[in-house]
Amino acid sequence: MDAKHESRGVTTALAAWGSELTLADVPAEIIAHLKMCLLDSIGCGLFGALQPWGRTVADVAIDLSGGGRASLIARAQKVSPADAALANGTAIHGFELDDAHVGSSLHPGSVALPASLAIAEGEGASGEQFLMALLVGYEVGLRLGVCAGVAHSTSGYHVTGTAGAVGGAAAAARALSLSPLQFAHALGIGATQAGGLYVARLGSMTKRFHAGRAAQSGVLSAYLAQRGFTGSLEALEAPFGGFLSTLRGQFDATSMLSGLGERWETMLVGLKPYAACASAHTTIDGVLRLRSQGLTAENLERLTVRMSRKGHINIGWPYRPGDVITAQMNGSYAAAVTLVDGDAFIDQFSEERLSDPAILALLPRIGFLYDPELDRGGATKRHAVKIEAMRKDGSFLSTEIEQRRGSADHPLDAAEVEQKFRRLAAVVLSARDIDRAVELVATIERGDHLKKLVSLIGGRAA
Repeated sequence: MDAKHESRGVTTALAAWGSELTLADVPAEIIAHLKMCLLDSIGCGLFGALQPWGRTVADVAIDLSGGGRASLIARAQKVSPADAALANGTAIHGFELDDAHVGSSLHPGSVALPASLAIAEGEGASGEQFLMALLVGYEVGLRLGVCAGVAHSTSGYHVTGTAGAVGGAAAAARALSLSPLQFAHALGIGATQAGGLYVARLGSMTKRFHAGRAAQSGVLSAYLAQRGFTGSLEALEAPFGGFLSTLRGQFDATSMLSGLGERWETMLVGLKPYAACASAHTTIDGVLRLRSQGLTAENLERLTVRMSRKGHINIGWPYRPGDVITAQMNGSYAAAVTLVDGDAFIDQFSEERLSDPAILALLPRIGFLYDPELDRGGATKRHAVKIEAMRKDGSFLSTEIEQRRGSADHPLDAAEVEQKFRRLAAVVLSARDIDRAVELVATIERGDHLKKLVSLIGGRAA
C-alpha cells in the first residue's frame, strides 16, 4: 500500500483504497476466483430464495417497498435497493452453502453480492463497475474479520452480521462511486449498525437474516453518505466506542492495511461442498475418509472428534431435533448423517431427516471434545480436527484433517463449482437458462451482461 494511504487513519485509508481501485490494479487470478464465488453465490441464492425463510423475507421486502428498481432473486417483483439486499442476502445465506473465509469467519458473498448488485442495477452500472464493487466489499469485510479475530468471533457475535455490515457498506459505496470522504462516512455508518447474535444458530431463522440485514445496512449506509449523512471517520479503529474496541477485536486496526492491494484475502475464500456450518466440514471430511476405510453406522462403537475452541463452540454442543438450522450447525448430526448417507448436501438436511431414527441412534456414540493443542494454529487453522473411531470389534481407525475440502488449501475446481451451481439452480432455472447464467457470469464485465444476468435470475427465474 502506498504512503498516501498509510498516512491516514484506518477507516479513511480503507475508504480511499476502495474508491480508487481499478480493474487494472487487480491480478487476473483474483478476478477469476471472484467470478467463481459469484456463480456459487447466485446458485446459493436461487436455492435459498425458495426456502421458507427466503420466501418470508422477500414477501416482507415486497410489502415494505411497494415497488422499486432492484430485482429479487427468483421473484418477479422489484423493490428498493435496500430491501433487495435484505431479501437476497438472506437467500444466499439461506442453506449454509455460501462461500466462507476461515481466517475471518465471514461469509462474504452473502453480504457483498446483494449490496453491490442492488445498487449496480438501480444505478445502471456496468459489469466492470459491479465487479469492482463486489471485490471491494469482499476485501474490506474480510480484512476487518481477520483483524477482529477469534476473540470477536467467540464473543457471541456472528461475524457475517458484524464485519458484514462494513463489507456491505464498502461494496455499496463503491457501486455508488462515492468519493473517498463519502466512502469513509459510509464505512462509519455501516460499522455502527454491526450486529447479530450467534444464539440464532439454535432453532431460529435469524442466522440466515444476519447476512441480509448486513447487506441492507450497507446499502443504507452508502445512500445516506451520498446525501451528506456522516459516520465516524475512525469508526473501525477508535480506542473507545469503535468497532474493534467495542466488539472485542483481537488485533491492532492498522493490520487491516498490511499488504492492501498486494495480498488479497479474497483469494482465500473457500466454497462449500456441504450444506453445514464450515466448522463441521472437516468432521464431514474425516467421517468420509473413515467410511472409505470400513467404518459404518453398524460397526461404530464410539466416534470422538477433537477440535479447536472456536470449532467446539460452533458445532460441539448436544444435538436435539429441531429446525433445519439446528442440524446444519451441529457436528454430531453432520457426522451421523454423513456416516449413514456418505454425503452432507441438500437432502441430508431436509425436514424429514431431522428426526431420522438411524441418525438419532448414532448420536450417543459420537462425542466432541475441545483440544487446546488445536488452538495453536490460530484462526486460519481453526477447523482442524483429530478423529478417532472405535469399532465394535475393538479395532480403531483415526484421521486428522487440518483444512476442509473446498478451502483455499483444498479448493473445489471449476468443474465442481459449476456442478454445484447447476444442482442448486435447477430448482428454479431451465437447463438452457443455467447454461446462459454460467456464460454471463464468466463474461460479466462485457456489454450488458450484468443486466441480462439480473433478468435471468430475477423475474425470468420467477
